[in-house]
Amino acid sequence: PAGAAVLVPAPPSQRPAGRTLADVLVVEPDTGVPAERVREVLASVAVPDAVTDETGPGVDERGGYRQGVQLGRHTKAQAEYIGATARARRRHLRSSELDAEIAAGRARMADAESARVAVGERLARLDRAASAVPRTGAVLAALRKVSECAGALRTAGEAAAAADRDLDQVIAECSVKERQVRSVAARHRAPHTTRELEQLAAAIRFFESQGQAVLRARREQVAAAERAREAQVRREDTRAAAGASAERAVTAEESLRQQQQRLATLREALGADAQQIDVQLAQARERIEAARAEQRAARRAHDDAVEQLGKAEAAHAAAEQALRSALTETRADAAQLAPYARPDVLALLGISEELRWPAAVEWPAPEQARLARADGEVPAVPAAVGALYAALSAATATVKGGDGARKAARSALTAALQEFDGQLAAAGQDYRLQWDAPEGLTVVRVQDEQGFSSVAEFAVRIGAARREQELLLTDAERRILEDALLAGLAQQIHERTEDARELIARMGAEMRQRRMSSGTTVGVRWVLADHLDDEARAVCRLLDREVSALGPEELARVRAHFAARIRAERAAHPERSYPEILATTLDYRRWRVFSFGLIGADGAEDRLTVARHSALSGGEQSVSLHLPLFAAAHVMLDSADPQAPRLLALDEAFAGVDDNGRAELLGLSVQFDLDLFMTGYDLWITYAGVPACAHYDLAHSVAEHTVGATLLVWSEGGLLAEHDGSDLAAALGSPGTRRVPVAVEGALEFA
Repeated sequence: PAGAAVLVPAPPSQRPAGRTLADVLVVEPDTGVPAERVREVLASVAVPDAVTDETGPGVDERGGYRQGVQLGRHTKAQAEYIGATARARRRHLRSSELDAEIAAGRARMADAESARVAVGERLARLDRAASAVPRTGAVLAALRKVSECAGALRTAGEAAAAADRDLDQVIAECSVKERQVRSVAARHRAPHTTRELEQLAAAIRFFESQGQAVLRARREQVAAAERAREAQVRREDTRAAAGASAERAVTAEESLRQQQQRLATLREALGADAQQIDVQLAQARERIEAARAEQRAARRAHDDAVEQLGKAEAAHAAAEQALRSALTETRADAAQLAPYARPDVLALLGISEELRWPAAVEWPAPEQARLARADGEVPAVPAAVGALYAALSAATATVKGGDGARKAARSALTAALQEFDGQLAAAGQDYRLQWDAPEGLTVVRVQDEQGFSSVAEFAVRIGAARREQELLLTDAERRILEDALLAGLAQQIHERTEDARELIARMGAEMRQRRMSSGTTVGVRWVLADHLDDEARAVCRLLDREVSALGPEELARVRAHFAARIRAERAAHPERSYPEILATTLDYRRWRVFSFGLIGADGAEDRLTVARHSALSGGEQSVSLHLPLFAAAHVMLDSADPQAPRLLALDEAFAGVDDNGRAELLGLSVQFDLDLFMTGYDLWITYAGVPACAHYDLAHSVAEHTVGATLLVWSEGGLLAEHDGSDLAAALGSPGTRRVPVAVEGALEFA
C-alpha cells in the first residue's frame, strides 16, 4: 500500500560481524512473517557498546540508535510494538484501561441523571413557590423611579453648580469687557452705554451716507469744472480767431478800397467791358457771402457738437459711477445669502438641489462694471447665486410675516436655545452650546468630545448612541463602573511610572560606572516637578502604590483630583476636544522632571545647576551633556537582540568641543559599545580609544557643480590607504553575516 515502509535484510556480506539483535531477541513463530526473514533483519542491526557516527545501523543497550541520517537515543520501560507478545500485552492493557474509563463514564452518567431528577424536583418546587409569591412589579418600578429621580436630582444639582460657576466666570469676563469698553470710549471720547452706542452707530451710518452723497456731488462738480474749462478754452480760441478775422477784415477792406479805385480807373478806360466785369464781381461777392454764411453755420454746429459731447461724457461718467455703486450694493446684498448655502440649512428648508456658494474667482471683477459689452452681457452676480436665490424664494414662498412675527420667532428661538442649553448642562456630559447670528442667520453648534458640530449632526450622533445603549446603568452601577475604570487607569499609570523609574535607575547605574578623567561623573533622578501643587503631589504619592492597596477614600480623592483637572483644562482650552484634554490631564510624564547631579570621586553629590555647569571645564561640560544621552541609548539598545546593531546618529557631532573633550566623549561611546554615525564640519576621530572608523570627506566644486567623496579607513591605530571602493565591510574585518551558529546539546546533526 501507499506510504508503507518495508524492512529488507542487508546482504550477508554487509551484515555486522559482532553482536546483533538476532543474538539478544528471540523470533516468535506463527506471526504471519517467516521466522527466517525476521532473523535476517535482526542480524542486519548491530548491537555495539555505544552508537556513534562511525557505526552503521545499530542499537546500543542505553537506547542509542542510528538509521541512515538519524542519530539519537530513546528508552522505554518495556516493549510495546516489537513482537507479537508485546503487542498482545499492549492491547490487553489498553482494553483494561478503556473498560475502566467506560465504567467510570457510566457511573458519572448515573450520578448526572440522579442530579437531573433532583434539580427537576427543586425547579418544580420553585415554580410552585413563585406562583404563590405576590407580584413585585409595582415595588420594583417605584424603586427604579426613586433611583432615577435621585440621579436626576444629583445631576440637576451638579448642573446648577456648574451653571453658577459659568455665571461667575461670565460675570467676571463681562466686567473685564465693560472696563475695556469704558477705557476705549474714554480714549476716543465716545459713549459707552448701549443706547448711546446705537445712536453713535446711526450717526456714523448717516455720516457715511452723506459722505457718499458728498463724493457723488464732488465727482459731478469735478466733471462740471472740466466742462467749464473746456468751454473757456474754446471761448479763448474763438476770441483769438475773431481777432485774427477782424485784422484780416481791415486788411481786406483796405485792399477793397484800393481795388475799387483801380476798378474805377479801369472802368473809365474800358467802358462797356467794365460793366460785364462788374456783373461777374457781383456774382463772386454773392458766392463769397454764401460761403461765409455756410462757414459760420458750420462753426456753430461744431460748437454745439463739442458741447453735446462734453455733456454726454459727463453723463457717461456719472452713469458708470452709479452702475459701480449699484454693483457694489448688489454684491453686498447677495453676500447676505452666503450663510443659507450651508448644506444643513438647505436640508432644513427642504431644498434637495445641490447648491453651493461661488468662489471669489467666479465673481465679476470691479473693472467689469459695464453690464452690456460688445460680446454679450456680464451678470452682476454668478449664476450659482441666482440659483440659490430662486431655490430660497421657492422654499419660503408660503412664509408670510412682518417685523412683529420675526421678533416673536427670534424670541421663541432664544428661549428654545436657552432651554436646550439647560438640558445639555443637566445631562452631566460636559456638552456646551454656542450660537450667534453674525449675518442675520442664527448658527447653533454643540461642543462635545469630538469638537464642534451642528445640531443636526449632534442629534444624529446622540440618537445612534442612545439606540446602541441597551441597558441604563443605575447610580450605584455607574459608581462601580467608574471605580473599576479609575482602578485600571491608576494601575496603568503606576506600572508605567515604575517602568520609567527602572529605566532611569539603570541609566543612573550606567552613568556612575563611567567617570571623567577628573574622577567625577553625572547622576540622574526623576523627581516631582516644582509646578505641582500639594494636592497633585499627594495624588502622585498615591499612584506610587499598587491599586490593590488603595482604599475607597483614596480612590475618591484621585477621582476628585482628575475631575477638577479636567474641568480646569476644559475651561482654559474650550476649543480642544475631550480626548485631547484627557491626554493632557493624564500625561504622567509632565508630573516629573529629570534632576542631574555631579558626583565626585569621594561619592559626594552636588546638584548640577546652570551655575554649577558653567563652572566646569570645557571637556567636563561636554561630557556632562553627552553622558546622559549615551546612557539612555545604551539602556534602550540593551532591550534589543544581542546581534542587532547599536547605532546612534549625531548631526554636527561635538560642535564647539575641544580635542580633549572629543577624545573623552568618544571613549565613553566605546565604553557603552555604541556604533556612531556622525556628521560634522571638521570631524576627525582618529583617537587612541576608537578601535576603527570610516571617514568620508566631501568636497564641493562650485564651478563644476559637483561633490567629490574620498573614503579613508582608520583601524587599530593606523590609517589605511585610500579605500579602493571595494567591499568596506570586508576591509574592516566583518565576518560577512549577521547570524552566528550556536551549538545545541542533544540536537540531531545531518550530513
